[in-house]
Amino acid sequence: MREGASFGLHRNVTVFTSGLLLVLGLAIIVRTVAAGGSPISIGLLLGVLFVLAGAGRLYLTLRSRR
Repeated sequence: MREGASFGLHRNVTVFTSGLLLVLGLAIIVRTVAAGGSPISIGLLLGVLFVLAGAGRLYLTLRSRR
């Protein structure tokens, strides 16, 4: 495999996993709120952390394309 193709594959996988982290975080938040979780519950905290991690990775990956 060429070096450029390998780098492109790595970037695509990173974008996919970042999106997956975002979706999982949102699902955790929705599930916690639907179950009646309080604003300081562990589920809400973990959901927000997942969303922030996914958004941060996605931002940095897409920003480096320039």
